[in-house]
Amino acid sequence: MFEIAICDDSMGDRARLTERIEKNMPESDKFRIHEYDSGISLLSAIKNIRFSIIFLDVQMNEMNGEETAVRIRQLDNNVILVFYTGFAEPSPRSFEVQPYRYIMKNMTDEVMDRYIRDSLDKMIELGQAPLLSANVNRERLFLRADDIVYIEKYKKNTRVHISESSIRIYGIKEIDSSEVPEIRVPEKLETIYEHLKKYGFGYPHDSYIINFKYLVYCTSKILRLKDVDTMFQITRSKAQEFHMLKEEFMLSKYKDGN
Repeated sequence: MFEIAICDDSMGDRARLTERIEKNMPESDKFRIHEYDSGISLLSAIKNIRFSIIFLDVQMNEMNGEETAVRIRQLDNNVILVFYTGFAEPSPRSFEVQPYRYIMKNMTDEVMDRYIRDSLDKMIELGQAPLLSANVNRERLFLRADDIVYIEKYKKNTRVHISESSIRIYGIKEIDSSEVPEIRVPEKLETIYEHLKKYGFGYPHDSYIINFKYLVYCTSKILRLKDVDTMFQITRSKAQEFHMLKEEFMLSKYKDGN
Protein backbone atom coordinates (compact mmCIF):
# COMPACT_ATOMS: atom_id res chain seq x y z
CA MET A 1 0.00 0.00 0.00
CA PHE A 2 1.40 3.38 -1.06
CA GLU A 3 0.69 6.24 1.33
CA ILE A 4 0.37 9.52 -0.62
CA ALA A 5 0.25 12.92 1.08
CA ILE A 6 -1.08 16.15 -0.39
CA CYS A 7 -0.32 19.28 1.62
CA ASP A 8 -1.91 22.52 0.42
CA ASP A 9 -3.93 25.18 2.23
CA SER A 10 -6.28 25.52 -0.78
CA MET A 11 -9.12 23.01 -0.74
CA GLY A 12 -9.65 23.48 -4.48
CA ASP A 13 -6.00 22.78 -5.30
CA ARG A 14 -6.02 19.68 -3.09
CA ALA A 15 -9.16 18.45 -4.84
CA ARG A 16 -7.67 18.94 -8.30
CA LEU A 17 -4.46 17.12 -7.41
CA THR A 18 -6.37 14.26 -5.79
CA GLU A 19 -8.44 13.90 -8.96
CA ARG A 20 -5.34 13.83 -11.20
CA ILE A 21 -3.59 11.26 -8.98
CA GLU A 22 -6.64 9.00 -8.96
CA LYS A 23 -6.87 9.28 -12.74
CA ASN A 24 -3.23 8.32 -13.21
CA MET A 25 -3.16 5.57 -10.59
CA PRO A 26 -6.56 3.92 -10.95
CA GLU A 27 -5.89 0.81 -8.81
CA SER A 28 -7.40 2.25 -5.65
CA ASP A 29 -6.49 -0.77 -3.51
CA LYS A 30 -2.78 0.03 -3.95
CA PHE A 31 -2.71 3.57 -2.58
CA ARG A 32 -4.24 5.83 0.02
CA ILE A 33 -4.35 9.63 -0.24
CA HIS A 34 -4.05 11.79 2.88
CA GLU A 35 -4.85 15.51 2.64
CA TYR A 36 -3.38 18.20 4.91
CA ASP A 37 -4.09 21.93 4.93
CA SER A 38 -0.84 22.99 6.63
CA GLY A 39 2.77 21.98 7.03
CA ILE A 40 2.26 21.61 10.76
CA SER A 41 -0.48 19.00 10.37
CA LEU A 42 1.60 17.11 7.78
CA LEU A 43 4.67 17.02 10.04
CA SER A 44 2.53 15.69 12.87
CA ALA A 45 1.23 12.91 10.61
CA ILE A 46 4.74 11.87 9.50
CA LYS A 47 5.41 10.67 13.03
CA ASN A 48 2.79 7.94 12.52
CA ILE A 49 2.66 7.35 8.75
CA ARG A 50 5.56 6.50 6.45
CA PHE A 51 4.64 8.24 3.22
CA SER A 52 5.83 7.01 -0.16
CA ILE A 53 5.42 10.42 -1.80
CA ILE A 54 4.44 13.93 -0.68
CA PHE A 55 2.96 16.62 -2.95
CA LEU A 56 3.73 19.88 -1.20
CA ASP A 57 2.50 23.41 -1.89
CA VAL A 58 5.21 26.07 -1.58
CA GLN A 59 3.16 29.11 -0.57
CA MET A 60 1.16 28.34 2.58
CA ASN A 61 0.22 30.27 5.69
CA GLU A 62 1.98 29.73 9.05
CA MET A 63 4.75 27.52 7.62
CA ASN A 64 5.59 27.66 3.93
CA GLY A 65 6.39 24.63 1.82
CA GLU A 66 10.15 25.13 1.75
CA GLU A 67 10.37 25.26 5.55
CA THR A 68 8.04 22.26 5.77
CA ALA A 69 10.27 20.37 3.31
CA VAL A 70 13.38 21.08 5.40
CA ARG A 71 11.64 19.63 8.46
CA ILE A 72 10.38 16.65 6.44
CA ARG A 73 13.96 15.86 5.45
CA GLN A 74 14.96 15.91 9.12
CA LEU A 75 12.38 13.20 9.75
CA ASP A 76 12.58 11.20 6.52
CA ASN A 77 15.45 11.60 4.08
CA ASN A 78 13.99 9.21 1.51
CA VAL A 79 10.36 10.12 0.89
CA ILE A 80 9.76 11.44 -2.64
CA LEU A 81 9.01 15.17 -2.54
CA VAL A 82 7.09 16.90 -5.33
CA PHE A 83 6.52 20.64 -5.08
CA TYR A 84 3.04 21.68 -6.26
CA THR A 85 2.95 25.42 -6.64
CA GLY A 86 1.91 28.58 -8.43
CA PHE A 87 5.42 30.04 -8.29
CA ALA A 88 7.12 30.54 -11.63
CA GLU A 89 10.65 29.71 -10.47
CA PRO A 90 12.03 27.39 -7.78
CA SER A 91 14.37 29.01 -5.28
CA PRO A 92 17.89 27.67 -4.59
CA ARG A 93 16.72 26.57 -1.15
CA SER A 94 14.03 24.33 -2.64
CA PHE A 95 16.67 22.19 -4.36
CA GLU A 96 18.48 21.54 -1.07
CA VAL A 97 15.66 19.21 -0.01
CA GLN A 98 16.00 17.16 -3.23
CA PRO A 99 12.53 17.53 -4.79
CA TYR A 100 11.84 14.98 -7.50
CA ARG A 101 9.58 17.23 -9.56
CA TYR A 102 8.23 20.80 -9.57
CA ILE A 103 4.59 20.85 -10.73
CA MET A 104 3.02 24.20 -11.64
CA LYS A 105 -0.63 24.74 -10.74
CA ASN A 106 -1.29 26.57 -14.03
CA MET A 107 -0.31 23.51 -16.08
CA THR A 108 -2.96 21.98 -18.28
CA ASP A 109 -4.37 18.65 -17.13
CA GLU A 110 -2.46 16.93 -19.92
CA VAL A 111 0.92 18.32 -18.87
CA MET A 112 0.21 17.89 -15.17
CA ASP A 113 -0.78 14.27 -15.77
CA ARG A 114 2.58 13.63 -17.42
CA TYR A 115 4.47 14.97 -14.38
CA ILE A 116 2.22 13.10 -11.96
CA ARG A 117 2.61 9.81 -13.85
CA ASP A 118 6.37 10.23 -13.81
CA SER A 119 6.35 10.88 -10.05
CA LEU A 120 4.06 7.93 -9.36
CA ASP A 121 6.21 5.68 -11.57
CA LYS A 122 9.24 6.63 -9.46
CA MET A 123 7.27 5.87 -6.30
CA ILE A 124 6.33 2.43 -7.65
CA GLU A 125 9.88 1.76 -8.83
CA LEU A 126 11.28 2.47 -5.37
CA GLY A 127 8.51 0.40 -3.82
CA GLN A 128 9.57 -2.60 -5.90
CA ALA A 129 13.15 -2.57 -4.64
CA PRO A 130 13.87 -5.64 -2.50
CA LEU A 131 13.84 -5.43 1.28
CA LEU A 132 17.08 -6.44 2.94
CA SER A 133 16.70 -8.76 5.92
CA ALA A 134 19.11 -7.65 8.64
CA ASN A 135 19.82 -8.22 12.32
CA VAL A 136 20.22 -5.41 14.83
CA ASN A 137 20.40 -5.69 18.62
CA ARG A 138 19.37 -9.37 18.28
CA GLU A 139 16.21 -8.40 16.43
CA ARG A 140 15.28 -8.91 12.78
CA LEU A 141 14.79 -5.83 10.62
CA PHE A 142 13.66 -5.41 7.00
CA LEU A 143 15.46 -2.48 5.41
CA ARG A 144 14.33 -0.53 2.35
CA ALA A 145 17.04 -0.08 -0.25
CA ASP A 146 16.57 3.68 -0.14
CA ASP A 147 17.49 3.77 3.56
CA ILE A 148 20.92 2.20 2.98
CA VAL A 149 23.92 4.51 2.61
CA TYR A 150 26.51 1.78 2.14
CA ILE A 151 27.24 -1.85 2.99
CA GLU A 152 30.68 -3.18 3.87
CA LYS A 153 32.34 -6.53 4.41
CA TYR A 154 32.59 -7.14 8.12
CA LYS A 155 34.16 -10.22 9.70
CA LYS A 156 32.31 -13.27 8.31
CA ASN A 157 29.28 -11.36 6.97
CA THR A 158 28.38 -7.78 6.06
CA ARG A 159 27.51 -4.61 7.96
CA VAL A 160 24.90 -2.09 6.80
CA HIS A 161 25.03 1.66 7.38
CA ILE A 162 21.72 3.48 7.07
CA SER A 163 20.89 7.19 7.14
CA GLU A 164 20.38 8.98 10.45
CA SER A 165 16.74 9.72 9.63
CA SER A 166 16.18 6.02 8.89
CA ILE A 167 17.61 5.07 12.29
CA ARG A 168 14.92 7.26 13.87
CA ILE A 169 12.16 5.92 11.61
CA TYR A 170 13.00 2.28 12.34
CA GLY A 171 13.25 3.04 16.04
CA ILE A 172 16.71 1.50 16.32
CA LYS A 173 18.19 2.13 19.74
CA GLU A 174 21.85 2.25 20.63
CA ILE A 175 23.12 -0.44 22.96
CA ASP A 176 25.52 2.09 24.45
CA SER A 177 25.26 5.86 24.13
CA SER A 178 28.74 5.91 22.59
CA GLU A 179 28.04 3.25 19.96
CA VAL A 180 26.29 3.34 16.61
CA PRO A 181 23.72 0.53 16.25
CA GLU A 182 25.31 -2.39 14.39
CA ILE A 183 23.18 -3.74 11.55
CA ARG A 184 24.40 -6.99 10.04
CA VAL A 185 23.35 -9.08 7.07
CA PRO A 186 24.43 -12.75 6.71
CA GLU A 187 24.63 -12.66 2.90
CA LYS A 188 27.86 -12.07 1.01
CA LEU A 189 28.48 -8.62 -0.40
CA GLU A 190 28.53 -9.92 -3.98
CA THR A 191 25.08 -11.48 -3.55
CA ILE A 192 23.61 -8.32 -2.02
CA TYR A 193 25.02 -6.24 -4.89
CA GLU A 194 23.33 -8.42 -7.50
CA HIS A 195 20.00 -7.77 -5.75
CA LEU A 196 20.52 -4.01 -5.44
CA LYS A 197 22.56 -2.77 -8.41
CA LYS A 198 19.55 -1.92 -10.58
CA TYR A 199 18.15 0.17 -7.73
CA GLY A 200 20.93 2.77 -7.65
CA PHE A 201 23.84 0.93 -6.06
CA GLY A 202 27.47 0.79 -7.16
CA TYR A 203 30.36 -1.56 -6.31
CA PRO A 204 33.51 0.60 -6.28
CA HIS A 205 35.63 -1.75 -4.16
CA ASP A 206 35.70 -5.41 -3.11
CA SER A 207 34.99 -4.31 0.46
CA TYR A 208 31.82 -2.22 0.02
CA ILE A 209 28.86 -1.19 -2.12
CA ILE A 210 27.33 2.28 -2.00
CA ASN A 211 23.99 3.95 -2.68
CA PHE A 212 24.42 6.60 -5.39
CA LYS A 213 21.65 8.63 -3.77
CA TYR A 214 24.05 9.60 -0.96
CA LEU A 215 27.01 10.38 -3.24
CA VAL A 216 28.28 13.93 -2.70
CA TYR A 217 31.75 13.80 -4.25
CA CYS A 218 33.40 11.51 -6.77
CA THR A 219 36.57 11.42 -8.85
CA SER A 220 38.00 8.58 -10.90
CA LYS A 221 39.64 7.12 -7.78
CA ILE A 222 37.77 8.25 -4.65
CA LEU A 223 34.27 9.12 -3.47
CA ARG A 224 32.52 10.55 -0.44
CA LEU A 225 29.02 9.88 0.89
CA LYS A 226 26.65 12.20 2.72
CA ASP A 227 27.21 12.37 6.49
CA VAL A 228 30.04 9.80 6.30
CA ASP A 229 33.56 10.90 7.27
CA THR A 230 35.30 8.05 5.44
CA MET A 231 36.70 8.55 1.94
CA PHE A 232 36.04 5.48 -0.22
CA GLN A 233 38.53 4.17 -2.75
CA ILE A 234 37.49 3.14 -6.27
CA THR A 235 39.62 0.24 -7.46
CA ARG A 236 40.78 -0.04 -11.07
CA SER A 237 39.04 -3.40 -11.58
CA LYS A 238 35.67 -1.96 -10.45
CA ALA A 239 35.95 1.53 -11.94
CA GLN A 240 34.45 1.01 -15.40
CA GLU A 241 31.17 -0.57 -14.27
CA PHE A 242 30.95 1.75 -11.25
CA HIS A 243 31.27 4.96 -13.27
CA MET A 244 28.87 3.65 -15.93
CA LEU A 245 26.19 2.97 -13.28
CA LYS A 246 26.89 6.33 -11.65
CA GLU A 247 26.25 8.13 -14.96
CA GLU A 248 23.04 6.16 -15.53
CA PHE A 249 21.84 7.09 -12.05
CA MET A 250 22.64 10.79 -12.50
CA LEU A 251 20.89 10.89 -15.88
CA SER A 252 17.76 9.30 -14.45
CA LYS A 253 17.80 11.65 -11.44
CA TYR A 254 18.12 14.86 -13.39
CA LYS A 255 16.09 14.02 -16.48
CA ASP A 256 13.39 16.55 -17.29
CA GLY A 257 9.70 15.89 -16.95
CA ASN A 258 9.01 15.48 -20.70
